Amino acid sequence: QGIKRGILELADVIAVNKADGDGEGRARVAARDLATAMRLMLPGKDVRRPPVLTCSAATHSGLDEVWQAVLDHRGHLEAEGSLATRRAQQQQDWMWAMVDAHLEDAVRHTHSVREQRAALESAVRAGSLSAMEAADRILALYAADVRDAN
Repeated sequence: QGIKRGILELADVIAVNKADGDGEGRARVAARDLATAMRLMLPGKDVRRPPVLTCSAATHSGLDEVWQAVLDHRGHLEAEGSLATRRAQQQQDWMWAMVDAHLEDAVRHTHSVREQRAALESAVRAGSLSAMEAADRILALYAADVRDAN
């Protein structure tokens, strides 16, 4: 599932849970498959690949190793100075995510957009209006409402 969703490219440590009882064998196979996928996705000998570990939340086995891998990775990031860079980038990304969320909320709740929303959505679903054209109309309605409010 992680491969399909593009999550592996973002992972710093991979923990496969439920490595206990009947699930232990499946968890080990999943961990092996993930480790193989990481080698294919991140080829080269100088490339850092996230460790793939098994653990069990139910029995607590492997949790110390997972936590140690997290601490080791953090230490590596701090040593090379990239932790601060990552944090700064995260702050910038969060800033724009908040702007996006607030703007979308503002657009959705203006009077003209609320009045036209159902008709525009229906036209897009019916194929009589492209998504781009509908978006342009929504933004024009929003801009007009903002202009009229000022």
